[in-house]
Amino acid sequence: MTLRRQLLWSLLLLALIPTAVLTIFTLDQLGRAIDRWYRPGVARALEAGLEIGKGSLARIEALVSSDADECAARWTGRDFTPLERRTIAADLQHAGVDFLDVYRRRADGRFERVTEVVARGVLAPATQDLGPEIDGALAQGHTLRSPLGALAGVSAARGGDVAVAGIWVQPDFFRQLESLGHGTVYYRQLGLYVDLQRRAYAILVMGVVLALVGIAIGLSHAIARAMSRPIGELADAIQRVAAGQLETRVTPGGALELRSLGDSFNTMTERLAAAREAQQQAEREAAWRDVARKLAHEFKNILTPMQLSLQLLEVQGESVAPAERAAFARSVESALREADHLKRLAEQFSQYARLPEPNLESIDLGAVTETVVHANDPTGEALRYESRGPLPVRGDRMLLARALQNLILNAREASTPGSPIEIVATSDAGRARIEVLDRGSGPPAELMDRLFEPYVSTKRRGSGLGLSLARDIVRQHGGGIRLAHREGGGARAEITLPLEPGPEARA
Repeated sequence: MTLRRQLLWSLLLLALIPTAVLTIFTLDQLGRAIDRWYRPGVARALEAGLEIGKGSLARIEALVSSDADECAARWTGRDFTPLERRTIAADLQHAGVDFLDVYRRRADGRFERVTEVVARGVLAPATQDLGPEIDGALAQGHTLRSPLGALAGVSAARGGDVAVAGIWVQPDFFRQLESLGHGTVYYRQLGLYVDLQRRAYAILVMGVVLALVGIAIGLSHAIARAMSRPIGELADAIQRVAAGQLETRVTPGGALELRSLGDSFNTMTERLAAAREAQQQAEREAAWRDVARKLAHEFKNILTPMQLSLQLLEVQGESVAPAERAAFARSVESALREADHLKRLAEQFSQYARLPEPNLESIDLGAVTETVVHANDPTGEALRYESRGPLPVRGDRMLLARALQNLILNAREASTPGSPIEIVATSDAGRARIEVLDRGSGPPAELMDRLFEPYVSTKRRGSGLGLSLARDIVRQHGGGIRLAHREGGGARAEITLPLEPGPEARA
């Protein structure tokens, strides 16, 4: 399984396991909540209570209606005597009725209470006038349900009077009874919707779960891709590096650790490429030095008998015919000059092949430069030297003089006749600098990157070892060397070496 799939499945499991647990818990709690606010037993109890209430109310209404009819039949139009009141009060107590009132219609059409009898043992509340409600009760079944807290039967008596017999109840009794009926109906309807609600909640929860799963899959895929892509690119890059493509680089991306890993990989490949280049350069230089050693040996083997033969010919020049003596002398001189040139080439090859280790000591680089300048131009006409103070460095006087000699020789050979060469000795930022400036044609652009390689030369008779030898000497001293175009034409060769710290700095 690839890393990307492993990350994807790991992230999905981390997301889906809590989601599944939460889903099960949610569905269980929803089921428990539905069971708490709806129970079939409660519905049955409400219906039974409602039926009992209706039955009791019907019986009470029948009772008070019967008492009202009986009272209406006994009413003669005159008020009850005290004995009749006591008898009626005892009968009301026995029947369970609280009061008996008689109302008479006034001239304005309203009913006015003319007498009232309260059952024995009943504490009569504040006088309640039921007159305004009698007409409605007579029109609707002779039963009066007063919001004042009375349930009574209404019956017409002799002379247009009305007998009202009833019981006292709570003022909101009928409203509560009506609420009980509404609640029972609502609870019965709720029972019909419980199963639908369970399914609706289950569908809602599953929809949320599916949405969360979809989001989790999308996020897991994106995170896994973001994490695995840099690693995959890095793995491909490592394979290319293993195949020898050290120029391979990656674009750091992803998390901070992955970006750091990408930067480290790029740094590693840069170092490997630099190490390989250094190794190849060392191998090339070793091969070049071996060639130089062999060439120097072969040149010396050829030059020794050649020079001896030319010297013998030069001695025997007096024996040549006078007419041919001058031509003979010129030929011998030309041959000796070429032999001397070959001798110098052999010396350069020998020096390059066996570059000695530097004998480091405290020297003044400016003084060494001045010595080399005077040795090449005692008159000071061809070489113009400028120094800006002492340049104390740690170095080998002979090797540094040889490097400067090669740079000056290159400059003289590249300059036009009569064009002076400038040598400037300065210091800057803790480094000594020697500049050799000429007004020649300047280094060719196509050879700028190879000027310090052995056997690379722009001169027809050059060996191509002068700049290479100077570079190696400067490197031995921990310095740098470069060759560039000079402003206004010509070349600018520069050597930089670290300045030696003063006595206070060494202390």
